[in-house]
Amino acid sequence: MSSAGEDLQHVDPGKALARLPEGGGSDAWADLRPAYRWIQGRRPILVAAIVLIAVQILWRAQFLSRMYFYRDDFFNLDFAIRSPFSWHYLTYVGTGHLEIVQRAIIWLLARTSVYNWGLASAVSLAFLAAAGLAAFALLRSLFGERPAILVPLAIYVLCPLGIAALGWWTVALESLPLQLALFMALNAHVRYVRTSRTRHLVTAACWVSFGMLSFEKGLAVPLLLFAVTAAFLVGGGSWAAATVRALTRYRKAWLVYAAIMIGYALVLATSLQTSTSSPLVPHASAVLKFSWDVVKDSLLPGAIGGPWQWWTLPGRAYAIANPPAALTWLAFIIAITVVAASLLRRRVSWRAWATFAAWVVVADMLPVIIARLNWYPILLALDTRYVADAVPVLAICVGLAFLPVTDGSEASAVPAPADPRAGAHERPQPSSAERMWRSTASAVFAVFAVGAIWSAGTYEGATTGQPAASFIASAAETVATVPSGTHILDGAVPDQVKVAANGTHAVIGVIQPGKLKWIERPKGTLDGLRMFGPDGRLYPAWVYGAASGPPRSRRHGCFPERHGQIVVNFYHSSPYLSTVLRVGYIWAPHTAGQIYISYGGSFHALRVEPGLHAAYLPVDGPALGITVTVPSGSRMCIGDAEAGAPGPQLPSQAQS
Repeated sequence: MSSAGEDLQHVDPGKALARLPEGGGSDAWADLRPAYRWIQGRRPILVAAIVLIAVQILWRAQFLSRMYFYRDDFFNLDFAIRSPFSWHYLTYVGTGHLEIVQRAIIWLLARTSVYNWGLASAVSLAFLAAAGLAAFALLRSLFGERPAILVPLAIYVLCPLGIAALGWWTVALESLPLQLALFMALNAHVRYVRTSRTRHLVTAACWVSFGMLSFEKGLAVPLLLFAVTAAFLVGGGSWAAATVRALTRYRKAWLVYAAIMIGYALVLATSLQTSTSSPLVPHASAVLKFSWDVVKDSLLPGAIGGPWQWWTLPGRAYAIANPPAALTWLAFIIAITVVAASLLRRRVSWRAWATFAAWVVVADMLPVIIARLNWYPILLALDTRYVADAVPVLAICVGLAFLPVTDGSEASAVPAPADPRAGAHERPQPSSAERMWRSTASAVFAVFAVGAIWSAGTYEGATTGQPAASFIASAAETVATVPSGTHILDGAVPDQVKVAANGTHAVIGVIQPGKLKWIERPKGTLDGLRMFGPDGRLYPAWVYGAASGPPRSRRHGCFPERHGQIVVNFYHSSPYLSTVLRVGYIWAPHTAGQIYISYGGSFHALRVEPGLHAAYLPVDGPALGITVTVPSGSRMCIGDAEAGAPGPQLPSQAQS
C-alpha cells in the first residue's frame, strides 16, 4: 500500500479542483478552487509577472529607506535651486553627463521639497516599476505569453548589478529612464517591423529620443534595435544577408533613428562646452586592464547573481564589487556552459550573445574609456553602476538565445491554457534529454537567484545613508532657529555629502536660500563668525594652526606698541597651507580706521571698527608672526592672533 505522501505526488490540482462540487464543502481543495479559477481566467503568466515586479518594488523600497542623498545629489540639488528652468540649465554638463530628463526631474523636486528622500525614492521606484512592466511587455511581444519568459524577466528583476545605481539617486535617474526607454523603444520597433504601421514607428522614435535625453548612452539604443532586427526579425539565412534585408526593408525606421542620433549629437557637442573636464587619450594597458576587470569582476559575477561581497567606500553610502576568486572562476564556467547550451539548442543564439557583448563594449566600456579611464581603472572596473544598463540587454539576449521569436499573431503570442480536466497521462511527456536540460537550467537559475538575493542583502547591510540624513536633519533644524543674515564661514562636510570643492554652502544653503550669509574666505571685521560642524550644528569659527605666543612685555593683555608698530609672534611657524589670519583687537578711536598687517612678506590693509572685535584676512603660506602698523595718534590693542586653516570650535576642542 502506498503512503499518503506518495499518493499526493500524483494529484493534479487542476483536475482535482475541476471535479469539486460547487458547494465546496469543508475540503481544503475547495477553499483553493476560486483562487485557481481567478488566476486561470486572468492569465497566470501576467499575474506571476506582476507579483514578481511587486515583490521587487517592495524589496527595493525597503533598501532605499536606509539610503539618502549622496555626493553628486547635493550638487545637483544646489545647482537646480540656483538655476532658472532654461535650456542652459538642462544641457549643463559640468563633470558629469548630458542628462536633460534627470535635470528636469531634479529641478521640479528641488522646488517641491528639497531633501525629501521619500519623494526622491518614490520617483526612482516609479521608474523601476515602469521598466519592469515594460520588460514584461517586450518579452511577451517577442516570445509570446509563455512561462519561459518569466526567466529573463526574473534575471532583470533580481540581477544585483543595478542595486548600487539604485541607491545613488543621481545615478538612478541616469540609468532607470534609459532602461525604460530601451524596453519601450524595442517593443514599439518590434510592432512596427511586424505591422509596418507608422504609429508604432513614431512611438519607437519618441522612446529613442527619451532614452537619449535621459543619458548619452541612449545613442546605443538604435544600434540595439538594428542588431535585434537583423539577427531575429527578418527571417532565416546568414546574419549578413539578414542585415541587408533589414537595411532595405525598414530603411524608413533607420533614417528616422539616424536623424534623431544626429540631432542629439549636435546638442551633445554644443553642451560639452560647459564641461569642466575634457576627454583624455588613455594608455592601451589601462584600456585592456579596465576591460578585462569589468568582465571578470563585475559583469560575469553579476550575471550569475554575484558579486556576493562588496568593498564599502568611506562614509558607507556606496560600495563596489569585491567578488571572491572562486566566484570569478564559477562565473566563467557558468557563462561558457550557458552559451554552449544555447548553441546546442539554437544555432542562431550566438547572435544574441554577440549583441550583448557589443552593447557592453559600446555603451558601457567606451564612455568610461573616453571620459575617465586615467582615474584608477581598477576601481572603475569594480563599480557596478557602469554596467547597470547592461542588465536589461542581458535579459533580452537570454530570451533571444533560448526562446523562438513569435510572429506576433494571437495564436502564437498567447498559448491556450491547458485543460485542467486532462490527466497527466494525456499530456506529452518530455524526453530524457529534455528533462536533463530542464534540470540543468533550473540549477543554473537557482544559483543565480540565491546569489542575487544574497548579493543584494550584503550590499544593503554594508551601506547606509543615515549619517548624511542625520547631518541634513540637524542642519535644517539649526537653520530654522538662527537669525537671518548670520555670517557662516564655508567649510567641510561629512564624506557622504562631499562634492568636489563644494562645501557647506552648496549643501546647507539650499535649505532656506538667502537666510544665511555665506563667506568663502573671510576678510575684515566679522564678529560672531560661525561654522557648521560635522554633526550639522553651528559652532564658533576658529583658526587652527599657529597661535600668538607670549610677548616680551605685555600690559593689560595687549601686545606692546613701539613706534607705531605692534609685533605679534607665534609659538611656532604657521602651517605651509595656511589660508586665514585671525586677529582679536580693540580699536580705541570712536570712528573706523585702517591698519596694515605684514604677514610672511606680504602686506594687507585692514579696516577696523571701534570697540572689541575679531578681524580676518586671507593669507597664503607660513609665517613666524605678524607686524601691525597703526596710524599715528591711534590707540589699538592686539590681544591674540592665529594663522592656519579655519574650522568649527567644537566643545571638546574649546575645553582643551
